[in-house]
Amino acid sequence: MSAESSSVPSSPPSVVLLGIDCGGSHTAVVVGNRQGHILARAEGPGSAMRPGGAERSAAVILDVARRAATQAHVALPATVALVGAAGAGRAPEQEALAAAVATAGVAERVEVRGDIEIALAAAFGDGSGILINAGTGSIAYARGPDGRLHRAGGHGWQLGDEGGGYWMGRRALAAAARAHDGLEESSTLLERLLVALGLRTFDDLIRWTSTATPAQVAALAPHVLNAAREGETVAQRIVADAALELSQLVQILTRRFPESDTIKMATAGGLLRPGSPLLTALRTNLAANLPRARLSSEGSSGVDAPVGALQLAAKLLAKD
Repeated sequence: MSAESSSVPSSPPSVVLLGIDCGGSHTAVVVGNRQGHILARAEGPGSAMRPGGAERSAAVILDVARRAATQAHVALPATVALVGAAGAGRAPEQEALAAAVATAGVAERVEVRGDIEIALAAAFGDGSGILINAGTGSIAYARGPDGRLHRAGGHGWQLGDEGGGYWMGRRALAAAARAHDGLEESSTLLERLLVALGLRTFDDLIRWTSTATPAQVAALAPHVLNAAREGETVAQRIVADAALELSQLVQILTRRFPESDTIKMATAGGLLRPGSPLLTALRTNLAANLPRARLSSEGSSGVDAPVGALQLAAKLLAKD
C-alpha cells in the first residue's frame, strides 16, 4: 500500500475519482478524492484497446480498480473515471471503451482519452512541452504553446519505431548474426541473447527468430541496455544510435515552438527509466544538439500517467 493510501480518512470520501492508465503491458489505477489527492493505487496486466476488445479491456480495468478501491476503503462505482488508453486515439474506440467500462460498474461517469493525453497532463499539467516515449515502440508528442497536440514517430515496427524496443532487439540480433559470420567485430551479444532466451546455439537462435513476435524481439532490448551498461562496445553503439533516433523525433517537434523559447521535456516508457544507458545517451545528445531542450532531473524519472488521468478527472468534476 502506498504512503498516500495509509492516510485514508476514517470515513470514505463522498466523491471518488479514478485515474486509469491502460497500456499494452500493464494497467495502473489510482484512486483519489475530490481534490485529486491520491488515496491508493493498484496495477495489473495490460488493457490496451484492440479492435473489438472493449469488453476485455473493461474486465481488466474492473479487476485492477476493485483492488485499488479496496486499499482506499471505498466502493465502486466511482463518481468519475478518466481512462487513458493505448489504442484509443480516435472517437469510436474511446466511445466503445467508455461504454464498456461504465457497464462493468467501474464508475458512474467515464471518459476515455488517448494514453498520450494523460501522460502530457502528468508531465506538464496544462503547460507546453515534449514527451519522449520509448518502450516496445517509440513516439514523441508535443503540446505547443497554443495548446495543440503534435506527434512524431509511433508508426509501428514495420514502418519505424526507431529507437524503441523492437528496433533495438532487431539490431542486436543482426549484430550477433553478422559477428557470427565474421562480417562485423566480435561481441558478447550472441552469447548474451542465447542465455536470455534459454538457447544453446546460433542455429537455435535462427529457429527462435522464425516464430518470434515483435513483442518477444522487443523484450531483448533490456539485455542490450545491460550489455551497454557493462561496457559492451556493440551494444553501446546500438544505444547511441537509438538515442540519435529519439532526438530526431524531438528535433522535428521543436519546430512547433517559437525559436526563442526553452522547451520542457519529459520521458516515459520502460527503456527510459532512471539509470538507463539510453536515457543517459539521450540526455547527452539533446544537450549537444538541442540546447533549448530542458530535460530536467525531475523529468528523467519519467511521468506517472495515471496521476495525470486523476488530475484530468478532478478537472472534469470541477466543471460540473
